[in-house]
Amino acid sequence: MPFALELFFDPRCETRLRRLLSGLRQAQLGGTVLIEDVKARFHITLAICDDVNEEKMCEVLAEIAEETPSLPVILSSLGLFPSAETVMFLAPVVDQELLDVHRVVTERVAEFSDTPWKLYRPGRWVPHCSLALRLPRDGVQKALDLLMESTFPITGELIDIGVSEFEAGVVKRYVCSYPLQ
Repeated sequence: MPFALELFFDPRCETRLRRLLSGLRQAQLGGTVLIEDVKARFHITLAICDDVNEEKMCEVLAEIAEETPSLPVILSSLGLFPSAETVMFLAPVVDQELLDVHRVVTERVAEFSDTPWKLYRPGRWVPHCSLALRLPRDGVQKALDLLMESTFPITGELIDIGVSEFEAGVVKRYVCSYPLQ
């Protein structure tokens, strides 16, 4: 099963994100899967690997957490990854601090895995916080209308770094998590 290396939001920001999901749930967007439905915390994924040395991975993340301050985050735009599994997400303002954490993680992945996903490499990575998956085409406008009624931007902090193991898009377990400084 794949492993996702992720940054997690502070509780106040998570509360705002949950309110957005509540509105999407009430809109009944036929067949849409919300991020909470797959047992995932709100997050920004830094890397995904198919196979890992779990012990070494957690050691590396603990070291990164010790050296990394919490990161202010501004979720300022809405986006879509259009496909059969259309994903609706919020995108953060990409600043140097976020790029630096991503670079450090991607440089250190080789210490515990030889199967990182190419989509998360520098130059290809699109940082985002997923809200909804499998959004039907006829639900896109309804979801956008609903979300545009919300107050943006959403501000907060990225306060933890951790790993989830998932299968078929559903989180099976959280492997480890460490607070940023």
